[in-house]
Amino acid sequence: MINTKLFSFIYLILLLLDYTRADLSMEEKMTKLRMKMKDLGFNAVIIPSEDEHQSEYVSKHDERRAWISGFTGSAGTAVVTENEKDMAALWTDSRYYIQALNELDPKFWTLMNASESSTLKIEQWLSQKLSSGQKVALNAKLTSISSWQNTENQLKKSGISLHNPDMDLIDSIWPIDERPAEPNSEIKIHDTKFSGKSWKNKVEDVRKSLSESEADLFVVTSLDEVAWLFNLRAADIPYNPMFFAYAIVSKTNVELYINKNRLTDPIIRHLDGVIVKQYDEIVDAVKNYSTNKMKIWVSPVSSYAIYTAVSNQTLLVSKPSPVRSMKARKNPTEIENLKKCHIRDSVARVRHLHWLETQIKNGEKITEKDAAKKLEEIQAEDPLFAMLSFDSISAVGGNAAIVHYSTENNGQAILTDSKIFLLDAGANYQDGTTDITRTHFFGRPSPKIKLAYTKVLQGSINLAKVIFPTGVYGRAVDVEARKELWKSGLDYGHGTGHGIGYFLSVHEDPPSVSYNSRSTLDEPLDIGMVLSDEPGYYEENEFGIRLETDLLVEETKTEFSFGKRKNLKFTPLNYVPFDKNLIDECLLSTEQVDWLNVYNNQIRTYLGPLLQNYQQVKTFMMEKTEPFKYSHAYEHCPTFIKYRNRSERLSFFPIQIYIYFVSIVLTILIF
Repeated sequence: MINTKLFSFIYLILLLLDYTRADLSMEEKMTKLRMKMKDLGFNAVIIPSEDEHQSEYVSKHDERRAWISGFTGSAGTAVVTENEKDMAALWTDSRYYIQALNELDPKFWTLMNASESSTLKIEQWLSQKLSSGQKVALNAKLTSISSWQNTENQLKKSGISLHNPDMDLIDSIWPIDERPAEPNSEIKIHDTKFSGKSWKNKVEDVRKSLSESEADLFVVTSLDEVAWLFNLRAADIPYNPMFFAYAIVSKTNVELYINKNRLTDPIIRHLDGVIVKQYDEIVDAVKNYSTNKMKIWVSPVSSYAIYTAVSNQTLLVSKPSPVRSMKARKNPTEIENLKKCHIRDSVARVRHLHWLETQIKNGEKITEKDAAKKLEEIQAEDPLFAMLSFDSISAVGGNAAIVHYSTENNGQAILTDSKIFLLDAGANYQDGTTDITRTHFFGRPSPKIKLAYTKVLQGSINLAKVIFPTGVYGRAVDVEARKELWKSGLDYGHGTGHGIGYFLSVHEDPPSVSYNSRSTLDEPLDIGMVLSDEPGYYEENEFGIRLETDLLVEETKTEFSFGKRKNLKFTPLNYVPFDKNLIDECLLSTEQVDWLNVYNNQIRTYLGPLLQNYQQVKTFMMEKTEPFKYSHAYEHCPTFIKYRNRSERLSFFPIQIYIYFVSIVLTILIF
């Protein structure tokens, strides 16, 4: 007979050993994955970054690619073959390349720079590693329609087949005690004083689009679209006020697919008239509608699993989501709120900058993490603050060259007066989402850094002041932000601008400003859209510069109106000073100086009243927004015009104008 006390003791020891067991090593992960692949008959597996909703940022529970690879950037795809002699490979773009170099274990992983044309595509790489007749696994729920179709077609050329496994391979090996729990944050109502429109009115707008497109129903798959449509917010994904759910809007019904246990009585009352079903019933529901011969509209960015639930005879997938387009064009209430929100957030940034400079002058040691944390504390004082809009990029020196540097995972570098400091940060408030970057130098910058900063600033100004007609895409104006850099042989590898949501995702599509963007889903810039203006320049391990201001697309009046079309302009939403210490005044054109002076005056006008209780900060702000002079007024500039006395200075331009006028008259009389 077994001694029960001894058995209990041994059981407790085993539990303790299991509890204190270290997480799986990279070698253990790769071994387990390859064993699972062999058991299921797969020769390779593709592990994307996305979740079921094709989200850019995913919950901790869905960070499959990050868990298997060790790379924590938000964009990237991992591929592992069954052959232990093969290195696994990870593809990511230039924004994350340096970060990936630092995070990937070179014993197991090869880094592939997706931004370089010479880099093999995933399908090309697999074709070299595998033989005809072999199989590749890819979870259809985690893959977009276009991505699956492209991968499948390319692999077919080498006789390799693509398959959707019954269970995700990473899910099958990720230990439960190691994996974060499924998100279950509180769902809250987003009041119409912020949204400007009831969810029922939004549904009616979607139904109008259904009629115009001759569709019977639309499947809402993107999390930000579900949250926006129903005027609900949560926090299932870090920095994104959304929750896991699908929706179906038909001409007669509205269905929400969600874990029903999450709905409180106030939410149920708010959703009066909505048919609520369980989250995991969505694929079967789509199949049933398809069986009934209903014309189903599925967004091109939906998962391949949703797409294949619809028969070819009932599928309408040629058009982007109608919710996507509506959401991108902020309504008058949202615009009014956004302007107020960004001004309050700008006050927080100026208060923070004053604190930073004071601490550094006093010899205090401030780490990158300290700087980011302090800004969040100031932002959180706002009663409408909900969360940050992304992990703040607080980067010193060479870290600033990492476009998406992770302060959360690093952040120990000390701010000094001898290195550049870049702060890219934003917040989600109930009345808006912000995203702003400023680069600072608290000492004396090198001529090279000053030149690069000024070129970036010129690009930012050039884009902000452009006027354009309706129908113009963001890619058409991208050159405005780059041309000054190009003149000096400089450039940056990321896009110039992305759309910004309204108390939603900080990255919203549309719009987009990138000259190499050729997306068929892109839309022209339009009234009410909000986007970033963020040119930059980076030198690996040395420094990085980025200046980002959020812009609102508004109508403007021009002298003429070709074809009676509307003309549009950009209006800044953020009002945070640029670092005068880094600006070479000699390079600025008169138009750029005029823009800067107007902008600085707006900072004083909008922020001044909100800084009445912070007089030291207000004085600091006034100093940072002193007006610029034209380059010919600075003695150190090549264009400097020297005057012998004040009267000559005052009379110089009128005399020149008079001489110019007389010469024109004489020319006309003579000829």
